Amino acid sequence: MFGTAFFRILRNAFRNFQRNIWLSIATVMIMTLTLLTISTLYFINILGSEVLRTIEQKVDVSVVFKEDVSDDQLKLLTDDISSRVDVDSVRIVSSEEALTLFRQRHADDPFIEESLRELEDNPLPASMYIVATEPRHYQQIARDLDTDKYMQYIEKINFENSRTVIDRLISVMTSVRNAGFVITIVFSCLVILIMFNTIRLAIYSFREEIDIMRLVGASKWYIQGPFLIEAMFVAILSVVLTIVLLYPALNASSSQIEQFFFSGDEAFSIYDYAVSNWMRVVGLQLGISVLLAVVSSYIAIRRYLR
Repeated sequence: MFGTAFFRILRNAFRNFQRNIWLSIATVMIMTLTLLTISTLYFINILGSEVLRTIEQKVDVSVVFKEDVSDDQLKLLTDDISSRVDVDSVRIVSSEEALTLFRQRHADDPFIEESLRELEDNPLPASMYIVATEPRHYQQIARDLDTDKYMQYIEKINFENSRTVIDRLISVMTSVRNAGFVITIVFSCLVILIMFNTIRLAIYSFREEIDIMRLVGASKWYIQGPFLIEAMFVAILSVVLTIVLLYPALNASSSQIEQFFFSGDEAFSIYDYAVSNWMRVVGLQLGISVLLAVVSSYIAIRRYLR
């Protein structure tokens, strides 16, 4: 009995879809555009986070110490700064290491090597490189270092260039997220409006049959079921179409994105990420599409049956 009723509900749902085929197609296309926008925003956030993480590894707060700072004092400063919750790592480069690195960097310049030989003392001071747990912490770390507690040991704090890069990247990411959010809201409203009108038109087409079913005592599920299933069918069809368009686009653009944002061993493939996390991507799209479709159709049905 239940199987027969469910089969009839499915048959009526597909008949509703076919009867309003052009409006149904328009709903599918708008919902597909909405899902593509949401998916694009999702992958932009993933890509932005990965780019930010890569830049974090290259950006730090560098501190140049005064020449009279002893090794014991350096160790105390290192332990103190490393204990901060907003500091991920601290690296000390001694004056001897700095001189060695400087000579390696200018090994092909005999004039610099000759100048270094003429100097009796090592001219390069010790330095410290601080990597924060998050980019937003760099400014606070630099501000805390510029206090009497530390400045008696510090000659110079280099952070302005790093702050410019971080601030610009965070600003761009925030603007993209805000723009994507607004576009997503606009498309979502269009989906709800079109789906609402699609279901209302389908209900109007079947108004005589619905009235007869209500008179003979048909349950609300039997009356509402075809329209809800039609909405879910539109949602699933939109997800399939979105996946068909999205993954080839990611595959085609992945290599260009890698070359533009990453280099060497730090390469990040957005397509490989999408493939390895396909359940999350499809689940996000399916959840949003079904939610939009069911909510809009349910509102339309309730307004008619009230």
